[in-house]
Amino acid sequence: MPFASTLVLAAAAAASSGAKESPIAAKCTPGLTPAAGSLHGHTALVISTSHNRLGPSNCTSCKPTGVYSEELTAPFLLFRDAGLNVTIATIQGGDVPFDSSYNTSLLEPSWDRRFFEDPTAVRAAKGCQPVALIDFLAYDIVFMAGGWGAAWDLGPSEALAKGITKTFAAGKLLGSVCHGALGFIQATKPNGDLLPKGLNMTAVTDRQIEELGIASITPQHPQDELTQAGANYQCKHGTVTDILENDVVVDGSVVTGQNQMASCMVPQLLMRKLASSL
Repeated sequence: MPFASTLVLAAAAAASSGAKESPIAAKCTPGLTPAAGSLHGHTALVISTSHNRLGPSNCTSCKPTGVYSEELTAPFLLFRDAGLNVTIATIQGGDVPFDSSYNTSLLEPSWDRRFFEDPTAVRAAKGCQPVALIDFLAYDIVFMAGGWGAAWDLGPSEALAKGITKTFAAGKLLGSVCHGALGFIQATKPNGDLLPKGLNMTAVTDRQIEELGIASITPQHPQDELTQAGANYQCKHGTVTDILENDVVVDGSVVTGQNQMASCMVPQLLMRKLASSL
């Protein structure tokens, strides 16, 4: 049975048992979210892919893709709830391409439902500035969402690499989930080393990419790219699958999450670090 079908069956079983949340939805740490409005006056930048198809940009027959929606909706809402002024930017500029592949009525997480029912949130994902025009130093937190589209354009983006390099050098907070970690691979430290070199980091596993059937399609795999860039790559493997695993790694000002399951915990930890620095 295809793995996606297995997920749908798992979601159906969870729903029939009375569960109110998708089995692959982000997991939050109780008590870690800052009080509503407590970070008012501070800022967060959420970065999304612009790539909207599962193949080259000129492919007319490829399936649609983009950002895995919860990896953007959860951080956006968490940051906004805490009082931060949140900006969404995309690699090329324009509307955020949301991938609905795993967003059926059974698998749709509550973060997505809340985001897409909120006109202000939806507007924030329209007509976004390209990363090349963003002043990264104007933000206290910079977060990079994942999704399959990110495998095409986050890693190769020189503008993103320059922004992440500046953010890191300024001691500001950086975070990513899943394929979002590809935004680190060209960035550098003040000494010229690649930013991932020597850092403890995580991102989606090769195993999960293989389980979802895209290993031979996507051009960059975060586990491989981080390792090649010198990161101390860490992850958790499940007995049956990695898609239900949740790992978050903190190293100084950098907080990375293994996959979609970390889409709440990474923003929580970034905000806790910001709050403790004030």
